[in-house]
Amino acid sequence: MTSVAVVDDHPIVRDGVIATLADAGEFRIAGSAGSASEAIALAERERPDVMLLDLELPGGNGLDAIATIKRVSPQTRIVIFSAYAGEERVGAALGAGADSYVLKGTASDELLATVRAVAAGNTRMAPAIAAQAVEALRTPRYARVTEREREILVLVAEGLSNKAIAERLSITERTVKFHVGEILSRLGAGNRAQAVAIAQQRGLI
Repeated sequence: MTSVAVVDDHPIVRDGVIATLADAGEFRIAGSAGSASEAIALAERERPDVMLLDLELPGGNGLDAIATIKRVSPQTRIVIFSAYAGEERVGAALGAGADSYVLKGTASDELLATVRAVAAGNTRMAPAIAAQAVEALRTPRYARVTEREREILVLVAEGLSNKAIAERLSITERTVKFHVGEILSRLGAGNRAQAVAIAQQRGLI
């Protein structure tokens, strides 16, 4: 029986996914977690066949956790389970080692089919997600900075902290931190100042 772990910081979402998997009668629930650090510990402890992993998590985002999960449990195949898509997110997740990507609004039958396919060593993605993955491969990574990330880059250039940016944009500080990490990775920058310099040089801001 395929073992599946579910990682999401919203208990209602976790419980709903677990119920869907359990009702299918073909999966063993290997556990659940609500943060990146808990996801890594769960993977190391249970070595699930498949892990459904949200990208935005407390204690470090899911994108950063992918490589560590693959290291501590090489056999675990990772399905990103996110409320957000877009070329940059899909490309970054697959580039980091994820095996598939599904949206939280996906129908139960499609979610189960994806878990089955990934557990069997195959890749299954909705056509729209697959198209975004292909486009991500075609586009230079630095060129895939999103409008929100450009907005944050401008505020970083002004010297604002993550907290101040969050207040300015009416988003959470955790979301800002996630975007800043994405920006640094995409631009190949080692710190915020370097990211601003690279972005200005390339005409991104």
